[in-house]
Amino acid sequence: MYEFTPFKKTDKLLFESFIQFPRELLNREEYKVLSPNAMLLYSILTDRLGLSFKQIESNKKIQFYDAKGDMYVIFKREEIQEKLHIGRSAVDTAVLQLKECNLIKETKQGKSMPNIIYLGKTIGMIENEKIEEIRSAQNQHSGVQEINTHECIKSTVHNNNNNKYINNNYIGYQGKKSGYQGRTYPPGYLDKLYANHIP
Repeated sequence: MYEFTPFKKTDKLLFESFIQFPRELLNREEYKVLSPNAMLLYSILTDRLGLSFKQIESNKKIQFYDAKGDMYVIFKREEIQEKLHIGRSAVDTAVLQLKECNLIKETKQGKSMPNIIYLGKTIGMIENEKIEEIRSAQNQHSGVQEINTHECIKSTVHNNNNNKYINNNYIGYQGKKSGYQGRTYPPGYLDKLYANHIP
C-alpha cells in the first residue's frame, strides 16, 4: 500500500480512466430511493454499454443488441460484486432499486447463462430527446413554409411578366404572340372616338 499523498495546488487533476456519473441521479426526487451502490452500479453498467456500442462500430461478429435493435450488456452478479466490493445481497438490492426506477430490465437467457441487462434512459435523457424532436419538427415545418413562400413569389413574378406588353407585342396564352401590333396615335386623336365627346 502506498503512502498517503495529497494533491498539490500545482497538480492537474487527471485520471487515466474514469466512469461518467449522471448528476440527476443525485438531484431528482424520483431517484432519491437509490442507494449509493445502485447509483454506482448504473454508472458501471452505462460504461459497459459503451463497449457494446464499440462492438457495432468495429463490426465485430458478436453484437449486443436484440431483434428490435435494443442495446444490452452482459454482467454477471459475481462480477458486479467484485467491481463494487460488496456482497451478493447488496447487489440484489441495488438491482431491485434500479428496476423500480425503470433504469434497468433483465431477461433470462437460459440455465447457467447470465441474464441480459437492458439499460433504461434517465428522465433527463428522455425529456431532452422530446425537446429535440419538437425542435426538429418545427425546423422542418418552417423550412417547408419558406420554400412554399419562395415558390409563390416566383410564380407571381412569372405570371405578371406574362401579362406585360413587350415591345408593343402582346404575349398571349402559353407565351405565344397574338399578332396584335401596338400603334402610335397623335395627342387627342382617341378623344374623337367617344360618342359623347364635345369638340
